[in-house]
Order: sequence, then structure tokens, then C-alpha cells
Amino acid sequence: MGLRVVSAFVVLAAGGAALRAQASTAEVTYRFVYANPGDATVTIDLSWPDPLGEATALVMPRAIPMGYGEQPFDQFVSAVEAFAGSAAAAAPVREEGPRWRLAPGTTRVRYRVDLREMEREVRAASDASRVRDGYLGALGYSVFAFVDGFEQRPVRLRVEGPAGWPVFCTLAPAWPVTPAPIEGRSPDFYALADAQIVLGPRAVIRRLVDTPAPLYLAAYAEGAVDLDRLGRLAATAYQRVIDYFGTVPFRHYTIHQELLAPLSPRHEYGMSMEHLDSSTYYLAASAGLTATSTPEDDARVLYNFAHHIAHAWVPKRAYGTGYFPFQWELAPVLDSIWFAEGFGQYAAIVAVAAGMPDPAAYRQGMLQRRFRANVAGAPDFLKRLTLVDLSRVASTRYAEDFRTGRLVFSRGGLMAAALDDRIQSETKGAKSLRDALRYLVAWTSREQRAFRNEELAGLIREATGVDAGSIIGEWMGPLGK
Repeated sequence: MGLRVVSAFVVLAAGGAALRAQASTAEVTYRFVYANPGDATVTIDLSWPDPLGEATALVMPRAIPMGYGEQPFDQFVSAVEAFAGSAAAAAPVREEGPRWRLAPGTTRVRYRVDLREMEREVRAASDASRVRDGYLGALGYSVFAFVDGFEQRPVRLRVEGPAGWPVFCTLAPAWPVTPAPIEGRSPDFYALADAQIVLGPRAVIRRLVDTPAPLYLAAYAEGAVDLDRLGRLAATAYQRVIDYFGTVPFRHYTIHQELLAPLSPRHEYGMSMEHLDSSTYYLAASAGLTATSTPEDDARVLYNFAHHIAHAWVPKRAYGTGYFPFQWELAPVLDSIWFAEGFGQYAAIVAVAAGMPDPAAYRQGMLQRRFRANVAGAPDFLKRLTLVDLSRVASTRYAEDFRTGRLVFSRGGLMAAALDDRIQSETKGAKSLRDALRYLVAWTSREQRAFRNEELAGLIREATGVDAGSIIGEWMGPLGK
């Protein structure tokens, strides 16, 4: 989600109390405390200088940015306490949804999150934080709550861990890694929630690249992995995607990979997730690159890195309606997942292709394997949906029923390829879809808003001089009869 003006990414709170709270720009301080090796829980403490003027909700996220679904993170929260200055305030009252009501005068809240229970109950590894022997990995949105109306306030974060444990945070990566505590800042709650925290002697932290912005690898492996090989592929993907978009909208970037012994046959491993200035990869322990891995394994990992790095631009910094401001309590219904996922993946394909011996052959092969095969194999009832309707269906079950996710990104990726072909043909190679995507990123930064679906053709024309409305119209409709 660039740090162009991340503070614009706020949930528009309803009601006078929330609007009055937004008027203050006082910093909110968060403490993340993991006290002892082997503990199942972390303690979160958040405070602010101005007492609440009236009853206000503490909200725990359920929706996941770019996750197209929800997880009941509030179920793992316990021991919620409130304070007014140095004294205890009225006890927070649990409300409907992921909310606790805070009394007027409250200036501080403390609660615990059970990460061990979270990992047991949330079967998608990519959606859960975890504690394992000598290691803790936390997703911000799974542990950090916010005071309703404070989402746009700047944040100071302090991370504390067991004595001697190294700690790393994607908000403020440091090299060499130092023991806890560490501190970092974010411009708002969204950036805090989209960050990751890594602690423990079994975590491996490397700084892979110094320029144009530092690239870090944060890894934890319960199986064999060649981290040197992994790091080279990560650095290659990073540079190729930067070359494609031509900008660096973050001050640093982190690739966070976990290779995990499955907790049970019901737990799911293999999904990855993108964030503002990082990406996370949660794989089974047996999936690590080793000396016996093949060139095909390398190609798969290279593309997977490039794919999720590319999302730092599309849709984190050029996006359709519904991505920002983000609604933390319910997964938003989105009309443009085809753009976010399909155009982002297509950009990664072309970025990686630029470094291949035969870029055209690589592109065509990936279009077939990544997109066309998925469309051909999709059930007819999904093909008959318009792209907007398919996007709305996938908004809450993209990975849960991956037929919807595969088809929506595949149709979007093939639209992107058709647009690229048209632009290059009509401009005799002087322009390409890359110019349109670069323009969209700059336009979003300038306008500070999402584009509407009906605006996309005009924006592409402004960027390239090519009228691509007919292609967009064709791909937005149903496939077949």
C-alpha cells in the first residue's frame, strides 16, 4: 500500500465522536511485548495523550488487506484493560463485532493476543502469526487494534522481547540486527498494520541489496533451504520489478519467508501476501530451495518474488475503488481485483522476461501457464460472470475457493496482455502498458484517490495516446455464452 501519502489510507469513521477524534494528530504509542521464550501470548499496549471525550470503540481488525477474506483475530484477544492516566479506567465492554467500548477519559489500553491459539485455529498459514521454538513472527493486522477515529494518527512502535533475542521490524529494518527493544514509526495505522515483526535466535536476517533502496531477507526455516540461492533470486526479482516501474516508492523493502512444519493436515501452506514495503511467504518446510533444486524451481521462486513485489506498485500505489480507504472490520466488496491481481502479475511477468535469453518466449509461456490454462479449465458458471461480478464474488473467497481467485487474476492478466499488444502495435513500440502503469502510479499519488473502472481507458489513453476502450470492454464482459 507508496509511502506517497499513506496517511490518506484511513477508514472513514462514522459518527461525530469518531470525526472529532480524527481532528487530533497526536501520536499513538504502541508497545509490543513478548516477555519470555516459549510464551504463547504477546502483550499490546497503546496510549495517546488526549483523554477520550466520550465513549469510543477499540477495534480489532478482521479483514486483511489484499487477503480478500476475513479472520477472527478478535477471538484471540483477552485481558483487555483500560487506563485513565496512571489509574485504571472503567473496564472495556465487549460489543458486537470485533469491538470493545472504552469509557470517556481513557488514555491507554492493554490486551493480550494468543499467537499459539491463532496458529492452531487459523488454518491459512499466510493469515496467522506464530510462536515456535526460538522464533516469533507477527503480522501487524493480526495483533494491533486501533481506537475508532485514530486510524490517521501517526504511530510510534516499540518492540520488546526476551533478553538477548534479536528483533526485526519491517517498519524500521536495521542492519546488523540488534537485541530488543527497538523502535519505529509509521504515518498511520494502516502502515503499522501492514508491517511484520520477527524475533528470536532462529530467525535469519540478511541485508541483500543497498540501493536503490535497501532490500532485506527475514527467514525462518524448519526444513532445508539454501539462503544464498534464495537471496540471489530475491535480489534479481527486486531489481527487475524496480526497472519495470521506474520508481522506488518505499525507503526499504523486506522479503519475509517462513518454511514451516505443518501443524496438521488441515493447515494450508503455499500462499504469499504483499504489503506496503514488504512481502510474506509462508511455505511448507519441504518447499525450500536446496542444492538439489532445479532451474525450474529457481524460475518458480523468481516469479513468485517478482509477482508479490510488483504489488507494491499495483495495487498498493495504483488501485481501484475499495482498496483504500480500507475497512478493517469487514472484507470490502471490490470491483477491480482483476486489475490488482491480473495487471500486477502481468507486470511481474514482463519484468522478469526482460532478463531472460528470449523475453518473448518467456512471456508467451507464462501467459499460457499462468493465465490461459486457468481460463480454459474454469467452470462455465464462473466464465459467464462479468469481470466485475467475478471480482465481487472473489472479494470474500479468493483463496477459500481458489477457482474464483485464479479466474479473476487470469482474465485480468490476459486483458493486460491484450492492452500491451495494442499499445505497442499502434505506437510502433514507442509505448507499452508499462507507460500506462507508471502513469497510473503517478496519477494516484497526485489525485490521492482510486480510479473508477470507467476511467481506466481514458487514463491509458492519456499515458500512451492509444484508445484501448474496446479491449477493456471486451474483457469486462462474460466469456462465452
